[in-house]
Amino acid sequence: MRFILAGAATLAIGASAPAAEVQPRSIEWSVQRSGSHAPETVQLTMESRWSPSGNSVWSNDYAIAELPGLTTAQLEGARAPARFAIVREPGRLDCSGWAGASRGEGACAFTPDPAFSAYLESHGIGRPDIRQSYTLTMSRVGRDLVDSMAAIGYVRPTVDQLTAMGIHGVTANFVRGLAASGYRLQSADALVEFAIHGVDLDYIRALAAIGPQLAHLSADDLVSLRIHGVTPDYVRAMAAMGPAFRTVSARDLVSMAIHGAEPELAQAYIRYGNGQLQPDEVVSMAIHGVTPEFIDALASLGYRGLSADELVSLAIHGVDADYVRTLRDSGMTGLSADQLVRLRLAGFDPRSR
Repeated sequence: MRFILAGAATLAIGASAPAAEVQPRSIEWSVQRSGSHAPETVQLTMESRWSPSGNSVWSNDYAIAELPGLTTAQLEGARAPARFAIVREPGRLDCSGWAGASRGEGACAFTPDPAFSAYLESHGIGRPDIRQSYTLTMSRVGRDLVDSMAAIGYVRPTVDQLTAMGIHGVTANFVRGLAASGYRLQSADALVEFAIHGVDLDYIRALAAIGPQLAHLSADDLVSLRIHGVTPDYVRAMAAMGPAFRTVSARDLVSMAIHGAEPELAQAYIRYGNGQLQPDEVVSMAIHGVTPEFIDALASLGYRGLSADELVSLAIHGVDADYVRTLRDSGMTGLSADQLVRLRLAGFDPRSR
């Protein structure tokens, strides 16, 4: 579990550093038994305050072993003084307070690691200020991320970009995994965009397994698919609709998702429609209000084998099952889709006679 909140001034990417470093006003910690109920695991929340309008909150599950100095016995026992440390490449947090009855709280002091700051500077990234060092520490950014980007050939990130990568969960394994799958993105910002929108290795591999046309999508296509909620399950369901959908493009999938074209609509058409359905036809039906219920209701009145264009025309002109039923009850049966539309356009309604 990962939960991060930031105040307005906390994570301003691209802002110039102040002349004098801003020290944290306070860093407070609290722990409680993890909501995951994993053994020997706690949820640690760290809240730092840097200015009246700037603060950040990090909340993650930690194995108790990751918090040297804190023990299970302390957490489960009576309330008593407690101390622990978090030591990572960018810096360390030394925390003290109280723990017991499955909870704990207190305050921390943060110390940046000058060796890590010097490492970043020597690699042309720049020297982080104390606030950036704190964020890099909490987000577990280390030399491995920097080295992996350099090895793959990325333009070296700035300190702000490196901080943004840490905040959004871009790790060395993520960078290397993307490269192994054929994706060396153009910048650190592009890596962050992938992470923000949930374009991860599992998503890329799941799409590629559906069909060769989805195996080498562009970075922009992958982000667009994620933004519009196109899941592998959705793609698989659409692919099952027929040959035309097995080679559907990313653009078609985005269009279908934007306009609410669900697999159930294609399934209803296949049950009662006429001809092989095409991706653009299911989009057109969705745009103009043709629903599975609309198709089913017309089919129950004998209107089967209609084309997608005929169904769209009926929906556009308000020819629904109720209207057809009214005509049938007045003795007008066996009308074609075109005749139904013409009657509607002429304003004919047996109920008004």
